[in-house]
Amino acid sequence: MTVLTVTLNAAIDKRYDVGRITVGEVQRVARVLASAGGKGLNVARGAQLCGQEVVATGFVAGFAGQFVTSQVTAQGMREEFIRVPGETRTCINVIDEEGNSTEFLEPGVTVTAADLAELLARYEQLLPEVDVVTISGSAPTGCPSDVYAPLIAAAKRSGRPVVLDTSGALLQAGVTAGPTVVKPNRDELAALAGRPLDDLDSVVSAARDLCRLGAAWVVVSLGSAGAVAVSGTRAVHARAPKVAVLNPVGCGDVLVGGLASGLALGLDVDAALPLAVAVSAAAAAHPETGRFDPLYAASLEVPTTVL
Repeated sequence: MTVLTVTLNAAIDKRYDVGRITVGEVQRVARVLASAGGKGLNVARGAQLCGQEVVATGFVAGFAGQFVTSQVTAQGMREEFIRVPGETRTCINVIDEEGNSTEFLEPGVTVTAADLAELLARYEQLLPEVDVVTISGSAPTGCPSDVYAPLIAAAKRSGRPVVLDTSGALLQAGVTAGPTVVKPNRDELAALAGRPLDDLDSVVSAARDLCRLGAAWVVVSLGSAGAVAVSGTRAVHARAPKVAVLNPVGCGDVLVGGLASGLALGLDVDAALPLAVAVSAAAAAHPETGRFDPLYAASLEVPTTVL
């Protein structure tokens, strides 16, 4: 089975391990881990570690873009990125001795209407070769808020399930195109709903509002509480197993990779949810962003409850 991941705003993800952070002073970095990043490439690694073939597309630029594509191919994935002018962004995650995570996210490149047209053409060429599509993250400057809508529509015309993981205006515009799944976290869903979501009932209610806007399913990631999958008629809560957290960054993306893997295997969204939560928890216990030990993930128990 093959998963196509779309990452319009790819990045070099860098993790800095430091001691105590003191604002205004020089910070010595004990260790640096660099990887090809952007939400979609974390999804790609998650799907690959679940046993799927992966094709990755989106935009890259400059020497940093070369690093991204070289990492993708070195990891056994097929890259189909569109090259644009500029320099692919770098996103830095600083983790101190107490495990606190502070992220610095660069804005990314600027793209044109011609770049977007080239991407859509490449994407439509790839659709017949894949089983599931994931669309993840922010969009570069130059993209309209409904940039994901034609990608979702093309996937639906090809009969491919499509998972959308974004936030804000991009989510609001994308959900009306009718993706198979949208995957906000609790904070993103609360921002869209315009109200706090303090318990599972309120999360399910807000997720159903997104279903009414066009999504077949809404999967809401809840951090250490796991995730819920909600459709117009069904809601399932998968509780996360307890793990020793080493790096929480990218765990929601790995969850999407697990969902995509389950969909590629023919599972319904609620049936794929325990796999997705297990690999997300395993990713939190791994020091590298977007990675996990498949054997460890398989050993984790994920209880589910129908709400």
